[in-house]
Amino acid sequence: MSSVLEGRAGLAAAVAQAAEVAGMLWQKGWAERNGGNLTVNVTEFVDEQMRALPALGEPVSIGIELPALQGCWFYCKGTNMRMRDLARDPMANGSIIRICPDCASYELVADAPVKPTSELPTHLILQNLLISSGSGYKATLHTHPIELVAMSHNPHFLDEDILTHTLWSMIPETLAFAPLGLGVVPYALPSSVDLAKATLEKVERYDVVLWEKHGTVAVGKDMMDAFDQTDVLNKAACIYMSAKNMGFTPEGMTDASMKEIQDVFNLPKTRV
Repeated sequence: MSSVLEGRAGLAAAVAQAAEVAGMLWQKGWAERNGGNLTVNVTEFVDEQMRALPALGEPVSIGIELPALQGCWFYCKGTNMRMRDLARDPMANGSIIRICPDCASYELVADAPVKPTSELPTHLILQNLLISSGSGYKATLHTHPIELVAMSHNPHFLDEDILTHTLWSMIPETLAFAPLGLGVVPYALPSSVDLAKATLEKVERYDVVLWEKHGTVAVGKDMMDAFDQTDVLNKAACIYMSAKNMGFTPEGMTDASMKEIQDVFNLPKTRV
């Protein structure tokens, strides 16, 4: 175990959960090579002794001022690191960073200077929204769920209301455990400002966002929550595609059945 985690049970548990999710992403085939990235807010687990640790290098610019991140600390996947390796050794394949007082740069802090994911600015912009909106969400997760990405190659499903309705109708648990549905962002260059801005707009309405022909971004109260929402939506996509592979279009649950689920489980009354 990395020394920075020793004696800090909450921090160690958050990092271990991120590692567990990384392993599941690899097992599902959603994290080829160094594909995907994750970030979790670990500020609540940082003690005064840890706050006094020196930085491992010069501050790195985020490229934007994010005032809601003042005093925040994050664990994130390292750039060019593989999820399967992060699952095995999270501190050798990830980073702990703290946001500098200017809220526009960060410093590496911990046991090894592993450069964070290249998608870190996008993750931090999302984290800034999660904090400023009072959501209570701590985790952001980007991965490549095969069946959801496949559905995004069909222009019919780029209408997020059609896609959400289709996924909800496949199995009751999808509506129950992903009640906000799935937002859709048209294709944009990975790591681009346009992609980040479009994702930010969608996260204001959805907990999971599908990037056309690329992957998903999910937010949640912790890393497992972000994974679970992605997982239930992709299970619905698997059911849809399995039916299509059998030669028919699945009927899906009726609107009346889905409204009943919303009523019984007191879910948001949206888009059914």
